[in-house]
Amino acid sequence: MKTLAFFFLFLSQVLYSEPSVLTEQAPATGEEVTPATAENASEIDTLFSGISSSGLTLQFTNLPEHPYVGEIVALNVKLTPVDVASGNIEYTLQNEEGIRIFSDTPRRSVKDDGVYDTFYFLVQSSAIRFPDITATITSTGTTSQTLTGTTLSATTLSPPSGFANILAEKFEIINYKTTPYNNESNVLIFTAKATRCNISDFSVPNAIKQGFESKLSNVGESQMTYYVIIPNSEQNINFSFFNLKKQRYESLTIPIVVDDDTVSTGQSDLSPTDARHTELKVGAAAVTVFIFFALFYWRREKWYLYLSAVPMFYIVYALLPNQNICVKKDAPIYLLPIKNGTIFEMTLQEEHLEAEKEVGEFVKIHLSNDKVGWVNQRDLCSN
Repeated sequence: MKTLAFFFLFLSQVLYSEPSVLTEQAPATGEEVTPATAENASEIDTLFSGISSSGLTLQFTNLPEHPYVGEIVALNVKLTPVDVASGNIEYTLQNEEGIRIFSDTPRRSVKDDGVYDTFYFLVQSSAIRFPDITATITSTGTTSQTLTGTTLSATTLSPPSGFANILAEKFEIINYKTTPYNNESNVLIFTAKATRCNISDFSVPNAIKQGFESKLSNVGESQMTYYVIIPNSEQNINFSFFNLKKQRYESLTIPIVVDDDTVSTGQSDLSPTDARHTELKVGAAAVTVFIFFALFYWRREKWYLYLSAVPMFYIVYALLPNQNICVKKDAPIYLLPIKNGTIFEMTLQEEHLEAEKEVGEFVKIHLSNDKVGWVNQRDLCSN
């Protein structure tokens, strides 16, 4: 009995004097296993995605401060870590107000501290709210926190008369040409380039008719070919745009110099020849014929007559009346010989019209209402 009591006494002393032996060893073991398991899981995730879900962050940088209504503004976001650039990133944009996305695909710049994506928006009203943005790595489904868009006030311009509804960092006329449209009006065609500009809003004040022959809208550089029908009493076309760099209005003037031939633009492969040049050539040929005849009568040598035949043939060819061609019913008449150009009239019935010249697939014709237009060769009668 004494031995048994002594054993229980010894056991109780061990329990009270060394509690860590029985009570702290198991938790300590658990603490070692748990971090090791989390680390292994993180290594596995990193192995397959290259991205830690807890480290994916998104933030705004360089928010616009004083935008104008009608301006294209840049919205920059920064995504970290930088290795997300190797994957496909999808953005969700929502809850924007007073603006619309101008370019669906952001412009990307990868730097040492992160991935910078730039979105472009067209400001449409004075009260605007930038969108809430969320980024998702499509390969892993990893999603960033949602950035809440900020609100901002845009300035509404009070433009002068003659404003062409254009805000741009740069706007320049590349080339231009004016041709007769009818007895009362001319048509001016010109090509222009612009930077950071919504070129689709371009409009010339007080034009009889106007429109785009072609246009390419881009944030970096836009380009358009534009036509304007104006009274033939006008000597110039004047309009202004707002220069975003200089923060002021700038005026542009296009002189009206009428040319009786086709329009040459950067969009079309034309080789215009001035009618006055033809008249000069015919006159020169007539003088040459006269000289050859004078030499024949003076020297009585027939080869002068043979030489005079060449300029005579040219005179006859140049002065021949234009041929008539048959144009189908409902054929579109184009303002210019350009694919997808402006159609200003349709034939109401099969018509025989005077044809002047050909440019590519188009034939220049004279209409019964004294207008000049272009018809595609596919719209000519087959017989």
